[in-house]
Amino acid sequence: INLFNQIFYFLVIFLLIFCFKANLKAHELWLEPQNFKFDNEKILKIDIKIGQNFEGSAFGYYNPLKKDLYLENSSEKTILEQRDGNFPAIQTLILDKGLHILNYETNSEKLKYETIEKFIEFLAEQNFQNFEDLIVKDKLPTESYKRFAKVLLTDGSEDFFVQKPKLDFEIIALNSPYDQKNNFFRFQLFKKTKPFGNWQIIVFSKDEENIFKENVKTNTNGVGKIKLFDNRIYLLSAVYIEKNSYFKKINKEADWSSEWASLVFRR
Repeated sequence: INLFNQIFYFLVIFLLIFCFKANLKAHELWLEPQNFKFDNEKILKIDIKIGQNFEGSAFGYYNPLKKDLYLENSSEKTILEQRDGNFPAIQTLILDKGLHILNYETNSEKLKYETIEKFIEFLAEQNFQNFEDLIVKDKLPTESYKRFAKVLLTDGSEDFFVQKPKLDFEIIALNSPYDQKNNFFRFQLFKKTKPFGNWQIIVFSKDEENIFKENVKTNTNGVGKIKLFDNRIYLLSAVYIEKNSYFKKINKEADWSSEWASLVFRR
């Protein structure tokens, strides 16, 4: 039995690694619960999804990809431990009340683009065309990237708190999308715990039939807002990219570095 369990475990890990490697071309990672409203007596199950334009695949949990995973409410932070191969990836029981925010930070991953054109397409999609002159034309670009993903969870109350910035790159909610009095959702972008202004946020939302997309630019203090529509799931996505200096290139083993922040909730 032990041998069978070991073989099964290694097969699961192999499949997880293979699936993640197969999706390296899709940078976007987000957290999507099966239910955004939690029940203190039921296990809450959350998918880790990877894809593009709010369409993607759910993957099982693989601990080596994780740098940090924790649940936060207005009074405490709880580190979460998960089992490799969990599917859905994150499974936890929330015993407290009010708004909770699940935070997932990955370790750095590396990507080598198949063509220079693919990298140029990526830069254009994220409005980074000004970097095109820095591309070495006879060398396929390599990139080191990290993701910082969050999801807002509720017990149905109007309880709300504003997180204190602590991540390298993150989006923080400034009001609650679960409070029906709020027709707009306000948020703030931070880079190394400082407000990060004049930056593009891509906002995806979806109902049962359609996916919607809009670009929002934050003000000088990193604050932006969007109009809320009922019965939609929202994904806010921000990307930061830079050409690595000589020493950072050696350290990261990549020509470029990027950081991806996402925030998900349901109206």
